[in-house]
Amino acid sequence: MVGVRVVDVSRVAIQLQPGPYPAPGDTLAYILSDARAVIDCSASAISEGITFIEAESDLDIHFLAVQVTRFLNGGMALGFSLHHAMADGKGKLQFIEALASICRSDSVPSGFAPVHDRALIRHPRGYATAKVFTRKLLTEVMPKLNQTTAPQRSLQEWVQLTKRTFLVDKTTIKSWKEQAIHVSPSTFVSISARVLVTVVNVRGLANDDGPFIGTSPADCRSRLNLPINDEYIGNCVAPCIARMTASDIAEPGGFVRACVALKEVSGNADDSVAIIKATKEPLDGCEGWLDELLKLPARMVNFAGSPQFKVYETDFGWGKPGRVELATMTRDGRVVIVSGKEEGTVQVSVAPNAQHMDAFAKMFLS
Repeated sequence: MVGVRVVDVSRVAIQLQPGPYPAPGDTLAYILSDARAVIDCSASAISEGITFIEAESDLDIHFLAVQVTRFLNGGMALGFSLHHAMADGKGKLQFIEALASICRSDSVPSGFAPVHDRALIRHPRGYATAKVFTRKLLTEVMPKLNQTTAPQRSLQEWVQLTKRTFLVDKTTIKSWKEQAIHVSPSTFVSISARVLVTVVNVRGLANDDGPFIGTSPADCRSRLNLPINDEYIGNCVAPCIARMTASDIAEPGGFVRACVALKEVSGNADDSVAIIKATKEPLDGCEGWLDELLKLPARMVNFAGSPQFKVYETDFGWGKPGRVELATMTRDGRVVIVSGKEEGTVQVSVAPNAQHMDAFAKMFLS
């Protein structure tokens, strides 16, 4: 059972302690003497506050966390953490957009009624498959699913976590597509291929004949035998796996080869998210997806997002955001692609190893 209660956090004295619930309505302060950023929860710092709607569940799992941080010199940071068991990338974005609409106008967007009924996804062995998938997921992949503590890393490991965001303009995207014009790559495919070529080269794999993998989740809502519409905000994705050889990507013509490999797992060149090739029934074989993913080699790039994710159009009533990032994306080989702030641009966030960052930045847009 899930219950909902309204919690008024305005002008509430807050004691800072470890836990999944950050302090809302507070102020981020900078201590000049020792260069520290701290959360100021003194009475004078706490603002008028905000009202949170808190959902309660009898499951010992934290599905959603929201943090609001107001900066001393104006502006604020709004952070969301939504468990992947609840929604895929598209579902999360739709959830946030619906929430923003409610905050802005006390109603969801016109014509949009979000649903989370998983029974909409029909599969002949759905229940049995879900049991097997969940058992394997909870015992082998995520045995500590209900723990929300931050990963324990040494200071040196935290320092080595790097991420950089690039804005690719429409002229650059057009030029990349023209390099593989006979392949007719989509925006997603052309950007992903460029990332793969750059990663392989900066890792020094030009003469390596070993496997190199590009993976991406594919939205299957409209591809099912009984399609579901975009109002479904749960999970409905299939893994797309492009298998290549490192040296083939690094050699002259590697960009075109990467485009071909990525497009082979695409159902339509115009799709901004690669769709699994077997479009007759994208969920066929889903019983073995987890085993297949667990067997993939470590040398891979995992793409998430889509140029169609209009993250800069989300407005909670304070205006459109100045910057949107996936904060947890810090592992080497992870890439997030979303629509940029300016029309026709695409934002690409990458997290290469720290020693490769400068070389990646120099080559990617060159």
